[in-house]
Amino acid sequence: MNYKFLATWALFICMGTSVKANGPPKVTEQPQVASSSLRVGYVDMVYILASYGEAKKNTSEIHIFHNQLDNQLQAKFKEYQAAVNTLQQQGDTLTEAQKKQKYMEAYNLEVAVRELEEQKNAKMAEKYKTLMQPLHDKIQAVIQEIATEYAYDFVLNKNTDAGPVVFFAREAFNLSELVLIKLNKMAPKEAQPPAVGLKAQAPTKVAKPSVKKK
Repeated sequence: MNYKFLATWALFICMGTSVKANGPPKVTEQPQVASSSLRVGYVDMVYILASYGEAKKNTSEIHIFHNQLDNQLQAKFKEYQAAVNTLQQQGDTLTEAQKKQKYMEAYNLEVAVRELEEQKNAKMAEKYKTLMQPLHDKIQAVIQEIATEYAYDFVLNKNTDAGPVVFFAREAFNLSELVLIKLNKMAPKEAQPPAVGLKAQAPTKVAKPSVKKK
């Protein structure tokens, strides 16, 4: 899995709750102008994943698993190469029965190499999903909590696989440190990493409008 879900989620975090039950809003000829009170923030997922202890641990585990699969594939490919070389070097001295046996050995090793190569992608995808999807869900929940707590209308991801979503924004709108602080508070005390980067300054909370009873 990758971080594409964040791009979609970031664009619709608040839009989804505004859709009325009777369908999407009607399109008017004049574009809708955002109110001056619209609050937009952003997070840098690359920075968060590179700084958060659990993310670094899981990423390291994924790299180790990837190397293990690579080593298995390379070892099997060397066996295949050795079988082919033996057949080429000893071909003239072997009987037809021996040649047939050597051909089958080389063929079976070639099939094994192809199977390992095909399984590698599936195993990596499953490993990534097992380790990173819960982490992505946790980060998304924290971002939603911050967006609700500080009354943000939108929270965007600074970068995605397709390119940057935020081309420019003042640092005051960067919520990455707040996300890290909340994530670290959720971790066991002994596993909490040291503070990273500048201390986050909490954005000003927007008071919820009071509703007058009729």
